[in-house]
Amino acid sequence: MSAFDPADFEVLYPGVLTEREKEPVAKFLAANRALRERGPVDVEALVSGALPSDTPGIGPVLPVTEAMVRYNNQKYDPDNPLLNDAAYARSLGYQDILAMPCFGAHDDTFMAPYPPEARDTLLVSQLNHSVTNYRPVYPGDTLYLVIDGREVIDRTPTEGSAYRHLAIHSTGSVYNQRGEKVNDTVWRVMESVKIYREGRRPARMGFAETWEAPAWTSRPAHYYTDQDWEFIRDLWAKERRRGPVPLYWEEVQVGDEPTWTADGPILESLAPTAPYGMGAGGSRTLRREIMDPALFKTLVRDEKTGIYLTARREDYVPPVPDGVKPFYMIDPEGTHGAVDTRDIHKQGDDRAVLINFLGRDLAIRHLNNWMGDYGWLHNIRWGIMPPPALAALGKVVPADPEAEYFLGKVPYMDGKQVLAHGLTGDLAIVKSYVYDKYVRDGEFMVDLAWWIETIEGDIWLAGGATVKLPSQRLGLG
Repeated sequence: MSAFDPADFEVLYPGVLTEREKEPVAKFLAANRALRERGPVDVEALVSGALPSDTPGIGPVLPVTEAMVRYNNQKYDPDNPLLNDAAYARSLGYQDILAMPCFGAHDDTFMAPYPPEARDTLLVSQLNHSVTNYRPVYPGDTLYLVIDGREVIDRTPTEGSAYRHLAIHSTGSVYNQRGEKVNDTVWRVMESVKIYREGRRPARMGFAETWEAPAWTSRPAHYYTDQDWEFIRDLWAKERRRGPVPLYWEEVQVGDEPTWTADGPILESLAPTAPYGMGAGGSRTLRREIMDPALFKTLVRDEKTGIYLTARREDYVPPVPDGVKPFYMIDPEGTHGAVDTRDIHKQGDDRAVLINFLGRDLAIRHLNNWMGDYGWLHNIRWGIMPPPALAALGKVVPADPEAEYFLGKVPYMDGKQVLAHGLTGDLAIVKSYVYDKYVRDGEFMVDLAWWIETIEGDIWLAGGATVKLPSQRLGLG
């Protein structure tokens, strides 16, 4: 995008809409009101197909195929038998292998952007999400996605600004074919939009002219030296899956720091894929090949990056199951100024930015290692692109008043920020810290903060988790 000149844009004020905004924004707000007025959805009618077709907030229906479940499980947590070995999962009382915890919690189903017709440019920041997991998702299930509510908070400065800053918060639920709630979801985003003044708008408004973003890819790529690989191998050698050995709530202490995990270097970004809540594409970590002396001899080291690769690309970028097509949030041909999300995470000659939930899924492996097969990930929450990260690259946005700051829960991390965006070529070192434990409604819970660093120490994602553990008072049941 060309250099920003405030004189090119309308001055926008909180709660005061331009003529161009009035009609599309009225429809947007009316749709949000309709969600409130609908109230709780009739779940029995939802899963039986008896809901009226014009019921507000009814999202897609997702058949859970074994191929897609295994595709994601093997990519992110290949050594976890709960996710990959049906006989083992059944031995612990589950019906089958489990899908990854956020399977079906598809962000773009629940989130709705400020109307594209009402703006010219779009700057996105402060993705800050939460998924609460109530029940396992198995191959063969059918998931029903329901949008429950949406709130818009106008954070535009009272003195006026070229940007209208909007915190958009969406909530939703996911149910299975038995009408059981699988997930509650919360999706937060800040959208900062601008509108050209009369006569200042470019003749062409494609992706490059519409999408405004900090120069995330200006962060130099890392070359992985022999010393780096010694460090990475040491991290992998220290990793331990707790597996079938129960981690009891009584054993956990505030201040505990689970063993770090490492994934990557990440070779390819994901494409958003509806309505799975997980992406298609992306690479798997070649930990097994690098740690096995015989397999390691078969790898080839890339001269430019220092990263070891197999001879076949499909070994580290697993083929996507048949029938899974990348999803693009808005049809770029059908709506003026719309954003085709292919472009946001496009893999080209330069590095691509990593989609936010990729880091979440790498953190889930870290948490699975720590809590073992008798733990349950009750909630996973995460955030990316906070105001300090944008400010460091020349983009100033106000804070979302409801966005959670995760690193403040860790004494030695308080005040630190996510200042980078994950990029292809990055290593993902996942670290975490236990900051609370408690009993709620007879359940034994532990809260952790977690974050992801590159090999150079740049933090590119942070989050929190609530884990349910067995108690020595009750046994395993």
